Amino acid sequence: MTAKFNPDRTAAVESWLNKELATGDMSFAKTEIDGNITLDNQATFYMKKSPGFLSIKLDKEKNSEAFYQQIRAVCEEINEVVR
Repeated sequence: MTAKFNPDRTAAVESWLNKELATGDMSFAKTEIDGNITLDNQATFYMKKSPGFLSIKLDKEKNSEAFYQQIRAVCEEINEVVR
């Protein structure tokens, strides 16, 4: 998933990412990211995030079907958040 959006919507996107993906002390707020992320459940994905831009890439072979579905749902919701 790749999304370009109004930078004013960045805080809303970060809030959604925190709600759906952040674990422990992890936070997506007020950060720029360009790298691989591994969650506590060992799910991994690549994220590039900056104001007005978000890209998430997931290798389905390295993650569970359940996590793939979770990321897919998160991406669909982010499309709604940025509108």
